[in-house]
Amino acid sequence: MVQIRDGTLDARILKILLESYPITVEEVRKELGVSKRTMERAIKHLAIQGFIELEILPDKTFIRLLKQVNFIGKDVTQRKAFKKKGPKKEKKEYEGMMFG
Repeated sequence: MVQIRDGTLDARILKILLESYPITVEEVRKELGVSKRTMERAIKHLAIQGFIELEILPDKTFIRLLKQVNFIGKDVTQRKAFKKKGPKKEKKEYEGMMFG
């Protein structure tokens, strides 16, 4: 079984293919909300690695999943950063003269 890092575009495409078949390249692209060029690169990359095969018809291109995939942890860049919260500072009221 092949492992793919979860949260990447490749993983998102493969998860859609695991859930839906038959599905076209255009339907996957719209579901992910990516540009045509980005989708073309990702599809080409997955096809070269042997994960998918394209079934080209005159009016549509379908994607077929060829390998079982195991998704592993999220990529570090996919994790949300958070600020460490310290103790709250109390606001002090000014007790001096207003005008001097």
